[in-house]
Amino acid sequence: MFCLNDLAKLCPSHRQSDVHHGGPALASSLAPPYDGGTKLGYNLLANDNRRRLVLSRKFLSPACLSVLGLVWLSYLAGAVVMFFQLPTSGFVARALIGASAWHEGGRAPPPPPVTGAGPVARASIDRPAETYDGFTLYACLGSKQTSTQAMLIDMRGEVVHRWAVPFSRVWPSPTHLNTRVPDLLFCFYACHLYPNGDLLVVFHGRHSPIGCGLAKLDKDSNVLWSYAGPTHHDVEVADDGTIYAIEQKSVYDLPKGLERIATPCDVDDLVVLSPEGKPLREPISVLEAFLDTPYADLLESVQLPVRRHTPPFGASIPKIEYQFMVGDPLHTNSVRVLGRDVAAQFPLFEAGQLLLSIRDLAVLAVIDPASGKVVWAARGPWYAQHDAHFLPNGHLLLFDNLGAANGSRVLEYDPQTQAFPWSYAGPPADPFYSSERGMCQRLPNGNTLIVNSEGFEIFEVTREKNVVWSTRVSDCITTARRYGSREVPFLSDRPPRP
Repeated sequence: MFCLNDLAKLCPSHRQSDVHHGGPALASSLAPPYDGGTKLGYNLLANDNRRRLVLSRKFLSPACLSVLGLVWLSYLAGAVVMFFQLPTSGFVARALIGASAWHEGGRAPPPPPVTGAGPVARASIDRPAETYDGFTLYACLGSKQTSTQAMLIDMRGEVVHRWAVPFSRVWPSPTHLNTRVPDLLFCFYACHLYPNGDLLVVFHGRHSPIGCGLAKLDKDSNVLWSYAGPTHHDVEVADDGTIYAIEQKSVYDLPKGLERIATPCDVDDLVVLSPEGKPLREPISVLEAFLDTPYADLLESVQLPVRRHTPPFGASIPKIEYQFMVGDPLHTNSVRVLGRDVAAQFPLFEAGQLLLSIRDLAVLAVIDPASGKVVWAARGPWYAQHDAHFLPNGHLLLFDNLGAANGSRVLEYDPQTQAFPWSYAGPPADPFYSSERGMCQRLPNGNTLIVNSEGFEIFEVTREKNVVWSTRVSDCITTARRYGSREVPFLSDRPPRP
């Protein structure tokens, strides 16, 4: 909610010096200094032993009233746009974020330190005889000092390696952003770990769904290269080293056949990069990939009404009303390449094709990068889903945020039979719940690693749905993956269970 204090923050002439905790000290009043007789604001007067609050004549002057009226009407119009999710709602949100960033940028604190502890992980459940032992990489929204970092922990929850870099070190003068933004407003949102300890990182705004770039770090957090583009949510590396990322852009016009989509809006492209971070081809438009295919009618879901979802009893997340579609018709949040080693298990697809999770359509889709077209798509009982994967058995795995009646769940889905051979939603009396983000990973021993992002928890469950390992951290988890010892040789044969 935009309030008077927010207005004060956007007015550089009405700010005080920073306080000791590093944040801006808001002006206690919008009034200028006392001028010796006329004071802007409130005059407290006595009348018949009663004190009453009146506005000075200067404050009520026609010019001031006109300005205040214009501000109030602008606020009301913006509130209507945001509340009813009209087509320009995304632009209004970014305008507020940008204005705040502009104001903060003029007095940004020094970059956050790249040493020190991050959100602490502690293994609370551990049954060694049933777990898939390895190292778990995770990142969080973080505190003001620790948002752009990732930790690798062992099975005891101890940090064995850490990567951290301020955004300003990667992009000292970011040409892909409208303005310089303080480091404290960014976080690591997705990562890919290489065997030698190099780390691909997707930067995001900490409190917004805005993608802010892709960078590759070495194991000592030195920047190897960066890609200055609005990449968001996910990054995937194929067997040959080719990198696939999701990039958003704002458009005011769409090609013929997409008139049903209200503009202006945000749309997604798939960008294809070399191992050195250089573009290999023109981006693939996810929206246009549906055109002239048997799956084009799935775009009709942009007209769906608000969906209401009530969290399970005891959840810390309040009741939510979702209306994803207007202004952000896709919100693609994961991309996976079908590898040659498992392609034979997917007769409907071919090696090298790309599996996407498109949240705002509640759709899973497979795109052929050669043609740039959707070759398969499905909508199921999932809703607002994340993190879809190809499994070696020919099935798909996904995190279903809001499709269940009570909490979230992980679904295993057979694209040929449309059956669900396995699912996990937690015990009926204690379901897990993440309205946003959330991840899942099928481990080599058949167990499943589940990331309950808003529950600050990562846990491992067996095929029989027994929790055999879990850890909690102190903040919302943006990404997490388990790596076996052979996948991380840079750790010099360090055991995952000391």
